[in-house]
Amino acid sequence: MLNKDDMTVTHISSDDIKYKRILLTGMAGFMCSHIAEYLRNQGFRFVLGVDDFSGGFKRNIPDGMYCKKLDLANYVDTEALISEYKPQIIFHLAAAAHEGASGFSPRHILRTNYQAYINVLTPAIKHGLEHMIMFSSMAVYGKQVPPFDEVYPRCPVDIYGQNKRSMEEATEVLSELHGFKYTIVRPHNVTGCKQAICDSKRNVVGIFMNRIMRGEPLVIYGDGSQCRSFSGIEYSLPCYVKCLELNTNEIVNIGGTQEITILDMAQEVIEAMGEKSSYPIKFLPDRPLEVKYAWSTYKKSQDLLGYSEPVDGWKASVWKMAAWAKTLGPQDWMPTRLELINEKTPKSWLPDFDPHKL
Repeated sequence: MLNKDDMTVTHISSDDIKYKRILLTGMAGFMCSHIAEYLRNQGFRFVLGVDDFSGGFKRNIPDGMYCKKLDLANYVDTEALISEYKPQIIFHLAAAAHEGASGFSPRHILRTNYQAYINVLTPAIKHGLEHMIMFSSMAVYGKQVPPFDEVYPRCPVDIYGQNKRSMEEATEVLSELHGFKYTIVRPHNVTGCKQAICDSKRNVVGIFMNRIMRGEPLVIYGDGSQCRSFSGIEYSLPCYVKCLELNTNEIVNIGGTQEITILDMAQEVIEAMGEKSSYPIKFLPDRPLEVKYAWSTYKKSQDLLGYSEPVDGWKASVWKMAAWAKTLGPQDWMPTRLELINEKTPKSWLPDFDPHKL
C-alpha cells in the first residue's frame, strides 16, 4: 500500500505495456466499453473482451474490437478461454452492479460478482497473470463517515458490498501467495454516454432521463437530500488506464470531487432534458439499507493517477449524457429479476409498478 507520507510510486512505461495481452471483462458495459475504446485509440495491440450481455449492449463495443459472449460464472468455459488466451493483464469490470437490489437477489449477486471473479482469477494466475485491475465499489465502506478514505475498514451493509469486500480480500490473499500485482479501483457515481438507462434498479441519472423520455414522473426514495459525488466518465477514464503503469499494489478511490444531492441532480437532469423545472417528482419512503451520505476522498487518485475535473464538471457531463440519451429515445424497462420480494421491496422494482399511479 502507498504510504500517505511518501507519494513516490514506481510506474512502468506505457510503451512496454502496449504489447501485453489484456483481457477486459464486461466489455459491453458502460465503463469497460470506454476503457476498450481508450486502449484502442492509444495503440494497445492485444485486447480481448468478454461479456454475457445481461447488462451491456452490443452497440457499446468499439469498432474494430472483439468481444466474445461468455458467462464468467461458468467455470469450464471461462477456464477454456483463459487457458487459450493467457492474459497478462486483466481489467475486471464484469458485475451485476445492483447494490440496492442485492438483498432481494442474493444468489444472482453472488454468482455474477464473487463467483465470476474467482472463476477468472484462478485460471489467470495459473497461466501467468501479471496484473489484476479489479473494479470494486464504494459500497465496501458502508455507513461510515464520509469522505471515505482508502484506509477505512471494509464495513459493507448490503450483499453487493459484501461481495466486493470478498473480491478485494481474495485479491490480496492470492496476490501474496502467487505473486501477481493488483490495483483495486473503487469508482463511485460515474455517469456518461453508453450507460444503461433502461435498468430501473441502478444508475439514477439514466433512470431519470428514461423516465422523462417516457413521460413518467421522476421517483426519489427519501427526501432527495442523499448526497453523492457524481462525475463524468471522461474524468475518470484516463486514471483507469493509467492503473496499468502502477508497479505497486494499490487501492484507489476514483470519482468526483464535489458532493451533489439527489434532488439537485434531478433538477439538473430535468433542465438538460429540456423540461420545465416543475416536472413532477414523486417521493417514496427511504430504500432499505441505503447509505444516505456517501462520497470518497480523491487526493490519492490525484497524486497517483493525475485525476482532475473542472468545477461543476458534473453538470457538463449530465448535459452531454442527456444529448446522447435523446438519440436513443425512450427505452423499455429491463424485466425485473428479483429472487425475494416483500413489503420492503422498493415499489419501482416491482413488475407491476406504474409511476403514474403514485
